[in-house]
Amino acid sequence: MKKLFVIILFTSLITFSLAANSRIEFKETTIDFGEVDSGKLVDINFEFENTGDSVLIIKNIRATCGCTAARLEKKEYQPGEKGVIPVKFNSRGYNKRITKIIRISTNDKENPFPELKITGNVVLKDFAAIEMEPDQLNFEEVTMGKEYSKKISIKNTGTIDLRIVEVTHSPEIVPEFTQKIAKPGKEMNVNIVFKPMQVGHYTTFIKIRTNAYRQRFVILRINAEVEEE
Repeated sequence: MKKLFVIILFTSLITFSLAANSRIEFKETTIDFGEVDSGKLVDINFEFENTGDSVLIIKNIRATCGCTAARLEKKEYQPGEKGVIPVKFNSRGYNKRITKIIRISTNDKENPFPELKITGNVVLKDFAAIEMEPDQLNFEEVTMGKEYSKKISIKNTGTIDLRIVEVTHSPEIVPEFTQKIAKPGKEMNVNIVFKPMQVGHYTTFIKIRTNAYRQRFVILRINAEVEEE
């Protein structure tokens, strides 16, 4: 009889041990932070509770990109204990509707890898933007040693000043800027002076770096067929 009691007790303990489970339950798994200005740091808190009957362990938290970060003060939560997963989203560089995923790794047998989602609309109000016309110049047939020129225009389609930061080009090319700052909605004309130094087909590029929001660099291609004098 004593043996039978010990067996039953041991079996019950095993059954209880197998049945015991931690369970992570979030108040909400998707949070929309609404609309924010680009560059703002957004703080979001995902509240959760261990609704299971054993210790909940949060093993790892991983975001889908470097712009989102989550950090916990501790990793173990007793049954019935509540906690918060804080998320910081840096909206710098965004100008659109965004969705970011945070993946959690836990010891919850039924839901070991829950996912959290943040969404919202990021609006960029102050930015410079560039339009260059044309993006290619064809000097066609030219003579070596002589000087030629064509014009391009650079327009600022943004809301703050567009600035020319740096211009890279070959020795045969000289870009002449009358100005290097364009107000919003304004354009600057650039005279491209070309003095060929070698006979044959010629191709080169002018690389212009600006403070434009999306297009930091614009490339102007130059083609020519150079003949002897």
